[in-house]
Amino acid sequence: MKKTEIPILSISETERRYVRQLDEKQRRLYLGLKAQELGCYGVGQVSLAFGVNIKTIRKGKKELLDIATIPVQKIRRTGDSAKKTQRARRITTII
Repeated sequence: MKKTEIPILSISETERRYVRQLDEKQRRLYLGLKAQELGCYGVGQVSLAFGVNIKTIRKGKKELLDIATIPVQKIRRTGDSAKKTQRARRITTII
């Protein structure tokens, strides 16, 4: 049998830096999405390009399919927003 070659995916340095900034779950979801967009051999291409284990990418793809199970997380804690006076000052400076 002839061994199928996986085409090499080119990744920009900006995209590599972006992926490094993501936390574990975000990275998994992003790489799973990237692999899903590439279709056939997408998991292998993403694995080679980003140096990530295939199991991690497959888990990300699975989590994307179960999108209802992904909890929406807030970035700020409750009550951490800017004070009302600060918001009012920003609005008046914009106007």
